[in-house]
Amino acid sequence: MKVRLAQPRLEALDELQAGCLVLTCFADDRPLRGLTGLVDWRLNGQLSRLMQRDFIDGHFHEAMLTPIGGRLPFDRLLLVGMGKRSEFNAQRFEDTCRFCFETLVKLPTLDFAMCLPGRVGLDVGLRQALAGWKRAMADAFRPEHLAQLSITILEASEVQRELVEPMRVLERELTEQAERFAAEQARAAAYEQAQA
Repeated sequence: MKVRLAQPRLEALDELQAGCLVLTCFADDRPLRGLTGLVDWRLNGQLSRLMQRDFIDGHFHEAMLTPIGGRLPFDRLLLVGMGKRSEFNAQRFEDTCRFCFETLVKLPTLDFAMCLPGRVGLDVGLRQALAGWKRAMADAFRPEHLAQLSITILEASEVQRELVEPMRVLERELTEQAERFAAEQARAAAYEQAQA
């Protein structure tokens, strides 16, 4: 597993290459805020128009997948709703992460860029966010896929400074978990072959 950190700005996105860009929005955010708002601007208001037509509204566990059409270096964009901002907490953060990851598994996509849902450090404490992110990832991705993941976390510099060491630890833990699983699978296959 490889985890990188990048700024949540359009010029930083232009330097990335990934299969999917994962964005989130609250149901009561109008106009769209943060990186989602910037990407909407780059897409000439495509996301805002879909919201104005009630095609999407940002309710909890809503997901919309759309091609980006060459305006950003991603094959597609996944927009995930987080419900009302007033209802957002550590559990909602973890549930949103799990839903994002489970949706990516179905696509299937193992290389993606995403912001951590909500405002880490404000809406959710950093320690809670990292623990929830790790649980959600381990629940959603099969052990053999963990080693193949390539993730870019899009967060501001002040959050990045706090994420560097915990993400290194998480990267190492999940990679070791995937390697243990692969070794167990190899032992089981060798045993079956010996019994045949």
